[in-house]
Amino acid sequence: MKRSKRSLRQVVLGRMFELLDQGYGIDMSREQFVGGAFTHHELEAILSFKSDPQLEELHGALARIDDGTYGVCIGCKREIGEEVLAADPARRMCAACEREFNKPVIPADLSWMHP
Repeated sequence: MKRSKRSLRQVVLGRMFELLDQGYGIDMSREQFVGGAFTHHELEAILSFKSDPQLEELHGALARIDDGTYGVCIGCKREIGEEVLAADPARRMCAACEREFNKPVIPADLSWMHP
């Protein structure tokens, strides 16, 4: 991943701000929020009591940025494209692994369905 941790965090925080502002209203400007004008503990307080799977995924993305695994597919361990991450900053799988993971499992022998 070529982008700096700071710029990656700004992308994730930008999406997080949009969700928080739309769903809950937020008493902070986008520039303050995306610029990281708060500590890790203040972010935790902002997110507490907000049951939103998208926010949880974005929060996980921030942790992956910090530990160096952001943008790495959990299936094949290859890099996820920057354009894919720009569209979905919380993405954890590349397109190929996502397709494989979501492929329906169809039993080869369907005779059990018709007695």
